[in-house]
Amino acid sequence: MSPSTPTDDEDAAYRVAALPLEYGNTRINQLFTRGYNRYVVEGEDQPEDLVNDLERFGTAAFKEQVRADAAKEPFVDEPGTLAVLATLSAICVKEHPKFEHASPRNIQVLYDIRELYVNNLASLIRARGDGALQQDIADVLYSKEPGEDGPHPGRVCTGITEMPEFGEGLYLEIPMAAASRKCLVREDQGSTGSDDGGEILTRVKDNKLYVPVGDFDSKYRDYAERAFKKLLRVQEDGLSDDQLTWLTTNQSAITERIDRFLETGHHERIWRNWDRGERTIRVLRRALSDAPDDVAQKGEFHSAKELYRAVEAYETEDDWESSVTDWISSPSSLAKTLADHESHSAVTIDRDGRVNTYRIGRAGTGAEQIEVREIEDLFELPCMANMEERLHEKKPVRKDLYNFARMVMWLPQYQDSSLGEIVADLKDVFSRWPWYDEQETEYQVRYEFSNTIDGDTPLPMNCDNDDLQRYCIGQDQCPYSIWGSLPFPDEMYDQVEEESAGPTEQF
Repeated sequence: MSPSTPTDDEDAAYRVAALPLEYGNTRINQLFTRGYNRYVVEGEDQPEDLVNDLERFGTAAFKEQVRADAAKEPFVDEPGTLAVLATLSAICVKEHPKFEHASPRNIQVLYDIRELYVNNLASLIRARGDGALQQDIADVLYSKEPGEDGPHPGRVCTGITEMPEFGEGLYLEIPMAAASRKCLVREDQGSTGSDDGGEILTRVKDNKLYVPVGDFDSKYRDYAERAFKKLLRVQEDGLSDDQLTWLTTNQSAITERIDRFLETGHHERIWRNWDRGERTIRVLRRALSDAPDDVAQKGEFHSAKELYRAVEAYETEDDWESSVTDWISSPSSLAKTLADHESHSAVTIDRDGRVNTYRIGRAGTGAEQIEVREIEDLFELPCMANMEERLHEKKPVRKDLYNFARMVMWLPQYQDSSLGEIVADLKDVFSRWPWYDEQETEYQVRYEFSNTIDGDTPLPMNCDNDDLQRYCIGQDQCPYSIWGSLPFPDEMYDQVEEESAGPTEQF
């Protein structure tokens, strides 16, 4: 008898969906196969049904109430289908042109999809009412760390039971011999993130620990967030280029929803930790860029009256920009707005004179500046130095070369150079590496320079791009940043404002 797999066995499917970090790619792909099988009827694939369902899932993730309701009632009723719809929706989001240069950590939509997945999975597990599955999960959540007396040979969680003498609710029963530090639960642990304060909620009886089920729910939610990242990676690795093209070509609802949020200025729905003041400062920057030099200029100090003239003259076809300019009704209201957003890194207020003056620049990064007289100066960036060293030992991946070419594209000294001059200089740099092939390098560089995005020069990667992490020394250790330290022109930062967002968080 062949062993059961997540494809054909519901119990196995639930276990892999609930604990994907404990399983390999093969089991996870079998879970996906189970999900895809739902879209095969009498041997015939039903691709339209799949697209309809993933669009329904992806667009529902935008709605806070739907995400919250999914924690009480499953939005999708089967673990394999849930895993497929959530991961494919996330892939459709990542393939949106707006996010080509954005780190997934900055894309709010991905967090929304993950939340819908986690809530849905939690309610599926609860609705299943399978104590054995919850015990399996508890075994993982409360097991000892490798350096903590080694693994316990038996079950970590031997039961889920009521203990009236400890109070209402269910408790996880964990033998003392299997207990780890993770079993010590305090009243305010969830709110403070600390385990050294608050009343201890874990109880002891007959050489066993009893952990409140509420702690299990909290720990499993954290686990499921990390688990979704692995599911997404396996799904991405399993899709061929043709399948990815088919997926992004045939779905439109998720893309259209993102476009609509962008067109209407609801950036906070798209980007992680969006600063509402950013919207106002962005419009002010654009108004200054459009204003004649004798009225006002970006980066110069002006009175509120002068800046207001620029805002008043700014013509925009975007409704959200109009709502911002309409709200600024006078020089005094503009002065108040800038005072309200004085903490924004692009705003400087000079109060030394008789009249306050204001400067709107580009957002500062606090990064050390690098003077780039020749391409080799880019290697002053620690990440580029690490890449340079690695390329002496190993051939580059394509992303290394196109990122390097894009950085050069934006350097001021090459803005007016011919393509032939730039290619010649890049070939001169590349020739230092042992894998260098003159013809191949020339083809690759010319290809990157012709590969514009809707006519715009592609942005170089910034420090939070995942592909740069293999060379990064750690942003907290590095005094530089790619977008903050190099002398890129204002045009590039204007494009950055259009295509990227604020601070990073782990996704």
